[in-house]
Amino acid sequence: MYPKLLPKLRVKNDVKVVYIAFGIVLTYFSIYMPDFMEVVGIDNVQISSTNSFSALNGMLFGPFWGSLVTLSGFSLYKLSAGTFFSMSAFAMLSLVFNAMTSIVSGLIVNREHKAAKGIFFSLICIWYLFDVGRTAYLYPWYHVLVLGAFVFFESHILKKSVTSKIFIFISLFFASLLGVLTDHLAGSTAYHLLYDLPATAYESVILVYPVERTILAFFPAFLVYVLVVVFKDILLSSDDIEQDINERKSRDMDEYIKKDVMNILEKEK
Repeated sequence: MYPKLLPKLRVKNDVKVVYIAFGIVLTYFSIYMPDFMEVVGIDNVQISSTNSFSALNGMLFGPFWGSLVTLSGFSLYKLSAGTFFSMSAFAMLSLVFNAMTSIVSGLIVNREHKAAKGIFFSLICIWYLFDVGRTAYLYPWYHVLVLGAFVFFESHILKKSVTSKIFIFISLFFASLLGVLTDHLAGSTAYHLLYDLPATAYESVILVYPVERTILAFFPAFLVYVLVVVFKDILLSSDDIEQDINERKSRDMDEYIKKDVMNILEKEK
């Protein structure tokens, strides 16, 4: 299999607690970010921008810890606001859908593509199991397009040794986009089951939701790209970094010779 896309972001055991706690706090305060307040064709519905943080958590922490960070951060906010136990059924399910976003994004970043594609494709199939899905059959067109584009990118580009920065960003963007679209289709299906939303409501937004979800997916992908690629380049472009590394290696070698090698030679005399 392919190597993981972001091996440097895996958490070391000695800082795992602090790292995860920071993620939970960051997710908690992401609630205060502005949302898409109106969805064309559906009254009194808004798209939460916190879904971006769900994808971000998956890419930074992986599918398991990322989903736990997402659930913990959002649940903590609801508890502190006193609304957790009065949440509607859809609001409770939304926490699960946010966690699914983290899982899918984390799986793709970790190059566990088969599992991510399986979850995503299953949601598309579930949509068509219902009458509303067969009536509004064009509704998941963007999901199918993105999945097809990802399969093409995976099979024709990621099989090669990709080091180009543009390909790194595309990989991150696919991870983020498939994550937020997972939440979208799962939420759309659940909303119909709970509130019997008609097919016409879904048909009215088939050209709108791709724009909203693409915007939501862009920001976490760009942030991770900056953290991984840009900061790395800034560090390595420092005039003194190479000299500092060489000096450290030289000191380590001198210390090794003085302590270990000399002790061995003394014992052999």
